[in-house]
Amino acid sequence: MSLPALQNWDATRKALHQAAQVVGGIKKVSVQPLPNYAHLGLYITKDGLTSGHLQDGAELRLNLLDSNIVYTSPKGDIAKVALQGHSQTSLTDAVLKVMSDAGHSAQPKRDELVDKTPLAVDVGIATEYQQSLYSIYTAITRFRARLIGNMSPVIVFPHGFDVSFLWFKRGSEEGTDPHLNFGFSPGSAGFPRPYIYSYASPLPDGYFNLKLPALAHFVQNPWKGIVINYDKLAAESDHETVLEQSLMDIHAAVAPLLV
Repeated sequence: MSLPALQNWDATRKALHQAAQVVGGIKKVSVQPLPNYAHLGLYITKDGLTSGHLQDGAELRLNLLDSNIVYTSPKGDIAKVALQGHSQTSLTDAVLKVMSDAGHSAQPKRDELVDKTPLAVDVGIATEYQQSLYSIYTAITRFRARLIGNMSPVIVFPHGFDVSFLWFKRGSEEGTDPHLNFGFSPGSAGFPRPYIYSYASPLPDGYFNLKLPALAHFVQNPWKGIVINYDKLAAESDHETVLEQSLMDIHAAVAPLLV
């Protein structure tokens, strides 16, 4: 299956991003901290994103195919809240209400969930994004499975709405140990279209002199790293294999430079 075009999707992308922030905001106050902020991430499933089990055994899932948030209570009861008809603030209220009705309270930071613009979700485009997300996630996790060393989980960070994981040269602390980051963003400042990315920390000598795989190129603004444009990847007949190998080639080139 080829990658969807993801054209004319800015409104849907924004709505899904804000919905993910609702799930992430509630998860953040419902789990214990993990190294490298992994507790803030959402896990990718076949139909969307999940908080995973919260401390009391409950779960929140953002179903991208049905454009709703699904709450499963500690007792296994299920309630659904549609994204349509809500803003980020009212969606937060609605999710917290179904949780409260099930006897499960949470107090997310409401100053981080303040957008009152109605969520505009095109279900067809949301489905396309889920197809893209899961396909690229599949390639990234296959690549990750071929690496040796300390790594963080492959998760979606609600703040930037990007898929990401870290590979460490040694140790396992993002703030102090040399590492590479690999991920997929639906778009960010300076990058209006989706892209796959990698960066090194700290940036090693000789980084920008490396030979990259055919689809990849260096960027130096607004951050320094390597990018594979989604649209170029989508033109490949076997995009998952091409992406997996491209990431392997990037890792093989950059990892020896880390000290």
